[in-house]
Amino acid sequence: MKIEISRQGDDEALAFAEASRHEMARLLAVAGHDLKQPLQLAMLSIDRAAGQGVAFPVASRLGVALDSLRRLNRELDDIARLSQRGGALVAQRRPVELAEVVARVEQDWRAYADLCNVQLQILVPSAVVETDPEMLGTILRNLVGNAIKFSGPGGRVCIAARLSGDRVTIDVHDTGEGIPADQLSTLFDAFRRGAQAQRIEGLGLGLLIVRQTAELLGLPIAVRTAENEGSTFSIELPLADHSCVPAMAMEFGAAAFAHAGLG
Repeated sequence: MKIEISRQGDDEALAFAEASRHEMARLLAVAGHDLKQPLQLAMLSIDRAAGQGVAFPVASRLGVALDSLRRLNRELDDIARLSQRGGALVAQRRPVELAEVVARVEQDWRAYADLCNVQLQILVPSAVVETDPEMLGTILRNLVGNAIKFSGPGGRVCIAARLSGDRVTIDVHDTGEGIPADQLSTLFDAFRRGAQAQRIEGLGLGLLIVRQTAELLGLPIAVRTAENEGSTFSIELPLADHSCVPAMAMEFGAAAFAHAGLG
């Protein structure tokens, strides 16, 4: 009898957890929809203001603001998309030019990096990978954003790719303070911002989004870190067609990685 009661209790707990997950997903979807309406109005207003012949310094600042709002819009999309987990969300893999995905990530963060006095370096050869471009962009956008925030003024963030056989490894490296060993096990949990939380903006959802998106793509994430030397987050992707990668790109990958000081 005790076993039956225990099983019943477990079933009830599981049912409650599943119901809570569905309710949270519904709330995230509704909140995302409600937030996007005023956000899109603000984006439209700034875009029109920037195109009305204002002075260059003003247009430049408006451009930075517009880029930030566009990035926020995409981040709301990420949260809404991940709230559909549980079978409803499936990766749409196809051949994707890696440099194009990275270029969009660079566009999202270039102005912010400049404002933070952080050097953003891109060392990615031409390669066609097999992946979902939106999900890969989500992973890289969150990794790069975190890297910029934790590098601090005068720091450097590098996105580099290494080609080996029929695989490509993408590394996002920063020159921040590194991650304490006792924080690595909870690094990808929600609301974790590490020892620098007092001076770093954000809620600590970026790496949770990275982990959940990588799981949907079936991609492991490797982390290398050293105190006062920075951290490197790496993901490995399959090439869509090995024959489409020229030999010079293979050589560039290794040379760029060494030049960036990531080896």
